[in-house]
Amino acid sequence: MKFAIVDIETTGDKPINFKVIEIAIILHDGDKELDRFHTLVDPEERINPFIARLTGIHDSDVAGKPKFYEIAKQVVEFTQDAIFVAHNVSFDYSVIRREYKRLGYDFRLPHLCTVQTSRILIPGHKSYGLKNITKALGIPLNNHHRAIDDTEATAHLFKMLWEKDRQNELYNFIKREINPKVLHPHLDVDAIDEIPNKTGVYRFYNDQDELIYIGKSIHIRKRIEQHLKNSKTSKAVEMRERIARIDFQLTGSELIALLQESYLIKKHLPIYNRAQRTTNFSHGLYMHEDRQGFYNLTIKKITLTEDPLMTFTSVQNGKKYLEHWVEEYQLCQRLCQLHKGNTSCFNYTIKKCNGACVNEESAEEYNHRVKSLMDDLNFRSESFLILDKGRNTKEHGFVLIESGQYKGYGFIPRYQFNRKTENFRKHLHKKKNNRDYQSIIKMQLTRNEKLEIFHLD
Repeated sequence: MKFAIVDIETTGDKPINFKVIEIAIILHDGDKELDRFHTLVDPEERINPFIARLTGIHDSDVAGKPKFYEIAKQVVEFTQDAIFVAHNVSFDYSVIRREYKRLGYDFRLPHLCTVQTSRILIPGHKSYGLKNITKALGIPLNNHHRAIDDTEATAHLFKMLWEKDRQNELYNFIKREINPKVLHPHLDVDAIDEIPNKTGVYRFYNDQDELIYIGKSIHIRKRIEQHLKNSKTSKAVEMRERIARIDFQLTGSELIALLQESYLIKKHLPIYNRAQRTTNFSHGLYMHEDRQGFYNLTIKKITLTEDPLMTFTSVQNGKKYLEHWVEEYQLCQRLCQLHKGNTSCFNYTIKKCNGACVNEESAEEYNHRVKSLMDDLNFRSESFLILDKGRNTKEHGFVLIESGQYKGYGFIPRYQFNRKTENFRKHLHKKKNNRDYQSIIKMQLTRNEKLEIFHLD
C-alpha cells in the first residue's frame, strides 16, 4: 500500500477561497520514503500579511513559480493509487479538492488523518497539534508552517504510527470517498463538500422532490457522507440510490437540532424515518399504585389508553434513564421493575434503597421521592430559558419552558440577550408541546452540563 503524506500552505483568506502557495508530498510505504515532490506555487493573488509572517512566504517568493494548473497533472500522477495522509487531513484535502474543482477536475483519494490516529495509537498527550506532538515524541520540526518541513515531520509521525499499529487499526481510519456511480444521477456530489460539518438537521429528497428522510447530527456533512457510503443493508442502499437533493439547517445547538428533527418527522412522516424505530418514541414511563400503596414505575410500550409520564425510543433507552433516576432519587429497583423476584433489591444490600422492597420504609415516605421525580420531569411547572450554542459565535440558541411546558426555540444575538433577557420573545419560533419534546429536553438536561438555565419571573 502506498501513502501520499501531504502538507500545504495557503494564501489565508476565507477557507473557501484558500489558494495553495506551497505543497509538499512524500510517498511512503509505512516503513520508508519512496519519493518526494515539493514546490512553491504562484496563487495569482496576494498572500495575506498574517500568513506571510507565519510562513515566511511572501509575494516575491512565489512570483515566477508554477501556477497550480501547471503542476496539477503532475500531482495527480504522483499521488495515483495512494492514500492521502495529512495532519488534520480535512484541511489539506479540502483545499486541494477545491483547487482541482476550479480546473473542472474531480480529485478524489481515500484519506487518513494523523491527528485522529495519533489519539488512538499514542494516547495520553495534552495536545496533538503537529508542533506539540512532534516535540513530545522527539520528532524534529525546524521550520513549522513550511510545507516540506511539516511533511517530513508528519512522515516521521506516520512511520511511528505504522510501527505501533499491531491491530491494523490504521485501516479503520482510512476514509473512502463517495462513489458518484452508485448515487442518483441528479445528486450534485460537489455540493456536499460545501455542507458545513456543524450541528444541524438535514433532509433528503427524491427526484420527485418528495421528502424521504430527516436526520440530525453534530457533524452533518460527515453524517450525510456516511449515508451516501452506506451499503450495509438493502434498505440503506435503496435510500442512498433515491437521494436526488439534500437540504440542511444549522442549529448550533444539539438540543434544538433534536427538537427540530422530531417536529419535522412528525409533520412530514418521511418514508425512511417511519422504517427506523430509533426515531420513534415507542416506549413510555408509567406509574401505578400497588396494593401496599407504593408507587411503582415501569417502562413499557406506549398504548392509546394511557398517557406516559415520559417517552423513549426503546425499552433499553428508557431503562437507562430509569436506572439513573433510581440512583438520584434513592428509589427501589424492585418497585421500578429493575429487579426480578420478591426479595430485597440489590441497592438495599448496599444501602442505596431505604427498604421499600422489604417494608422497612413507609409508602408515604417512598412516594414523596417518586412525586419529586414526577415534578422534575414536568419541570416543576416553572418558567425558564435553556441557553445553548447558536449557529455562529454572535448568537445564543435558546429553548423556552413556560409553566413546565415546552413553548418553542429560537436564536438571539448575544448583545440583545445580555441587555435584557426578555428580548428573546421576538426571536421565538413557537411550537406546540408534547411528551416527546419534554423527553428530549429532559434527556439533554441530564446529558449536557454546558446548557445554561435562566429562570423567568
